[in-house]
Amino acid sequence: MVLASQSSRQSPRGRFMTNGGGKRRPLRALLLLAVVLVVSLLALWFGYKALMGSPSDATVRTGPVGQKELQGDAAPAEVAPTAMTPAQTAQPAVIGAIEAKEMGGDKPAVGNTTPMVPLQPAQPVAAPQATNAPAGNAAVIGAPATTTAANDGGSVMALDAAIKLSETDPVRARVALTRLLEGSALGTADRMRGYDAINKINGVLVFSNRVVATDPLTMQYKVQEGDSLARIAKTQKLDCDWRFLQRINGITNPSGLRVGQSLKLVKGAFHGEVRKAEYRLNIYLGEGQEQVMVASYPIGLGELNTTPTGMFMVRPSSKLIDPEWRNPRTGEFFQSNDPKNPIGERWIGLKGMEPHNKNFEGYGIHGTTDLDSIGQQRSMGCVRMQPMDVEMVYELITEPNSTITIAP
Repeated sequence: MVLASQSSRQSPRGRFMTNGGGKRRPLRALLLLAVVLVVSLLALWFGYKALMGSPSDATVRTGPVGQKELQGDAAPAEVAPTAMTPAQTAQPAVIGAIEAKEMGGDKPAVGNTTPMVPLQPAQPVAAPQATNAPAGNAAVIGAPATTTAANDGGSVMALDAAIKLSETDPVRARVALTRLLEGSALGTADRMRGYDAINKINGVLVFSNRVVATDPLTMQYKVQEGDSLARIAKTQKLDCDWRFLQRINGITNPSGLRVGQSLKLVKGAFHGEVRKAEYRLNIYLGEGQEQVMVASYPIGLGELNTTPTGMFMVRPSSKLIDPEWRNPRTGEFFQSNDPKNPIGERWIGLKGMEPHNKNFEGYGIHGTTDLDSIGQQRSMGCVRMQPMDVEMVYELITEPNSTITIAP
């Protein structure tokens, strides 16, 4: 039992220990509070990280954001560098192809919105075949639509070279022009240049009395005793009318031939090619690979595209001068020598040589009194020509060796 007198006699050490323990209590509280704060902060940090995602995800997102800022608002959503697709890299070539089509014969698809497709390696673009009617005939009913001419650059250069060559070597130039016009790479205007050049060259080589030594299609002939133009044409096996010999040799009186007189003769058969799309009748001389174009004429065709197509020959005994004619629709009859006769003064009847046209009757090549119908579709199906042109063709096209091809 502790006495009251003893309580006041505690040693200094005891008092020290009691006072020290009392001072450590606030320090522990502070440490505990600090630990709680640290734990809370850590909990908040990890919670924040959980909400924002892992560091690797943040890195992936940072890439496109940075690139978009560099490229501006027009940057695509997918900003990873990628190679351009074939359609993107080939865009200029696609435009070129469209322009070539516009320059060719087919109507271009103006405003075409078809998605681009990858192009194959560039191939030569062939222009569609020219569809030109003679000037002033744009309103032809049923005629193929014309388009802006777009020529193959190499063909235009070849055309220019051939025209230039005609000044020094017309025989070679004629071959070059023929091959160009047989193709379809030239546009409308340049095809007309080619036809004009053909007519100019052959105005000398074929349709004059001049004989060019290098031309294999012409020759000189000395008139023999008893000769006539008709006899010469027969004995020399010429495929032309005797009137053609009279024409090219400038003979005014066929009965006035002199023995020893020099005449120009043209060898080989003449053939015709109607190009309906161009309203042209082209005349060729010779056969096979040696065949060359010697003339080109504007023509008129059947209304509503009724001129038949295919291979034809001259119908036997149907070449007529100043024929009489009855209109099959109205029955109106026209005597020969009637200046109002719609078929003019020459008729060349045609006979089909193919299954689809062999039974056609009443078709032919003839003149016209309606000159405005040239380059138009106004006939009943026949090929119309200007009076002077049909007279020439009448002398060139013969039975049975000449053929006439009518192409669309």
